[in-house]
Amino acid sequence: MDMRNEKGQFVKGLTTWNKGMKGFRPSPETEFKQGELIGESHPSWKGGVQKPVNDCAYLWDGANKRKRRPRAIWEQHNGTLPEGYVIIHLDRDKYNDDISNLKAISRKELLEINRNLKK
Repeated sequence: MDMRNEKGQFVKGLTTWNKGMKGFRPSPETEFKQGELIGESHPSWKGGVQKPVNDCAYLWDGANKRKRRPRAIWEQHNGTLPEGYVIIHLDRDKYNDDISNLKAISRKELLEINRNLKK
């Protein structure tokens, strides 16, 4: 019996095939295991650095955790970043993470900078 109408919406009153199957695992042998294929053991390991196209570089910081490389470098030299602050690149090169190129500013200052850039 089809559970959807011609618009692709579920028909009211019918129960889905997985009703009452909380925790159902169709193929546990293909699921990721704890500690499997993470970090250096992963086939696409690139030394712990990810470089997304539209963002700065990230460092691998443990199992399934990433940390922005500029923030890590800034915190290494200056301590913990205060609440409500972000790190910017002074030369606007998102991969130039030299400490002299990094500056901590408030989100309010960042908003003003971004507004002025759009003008």
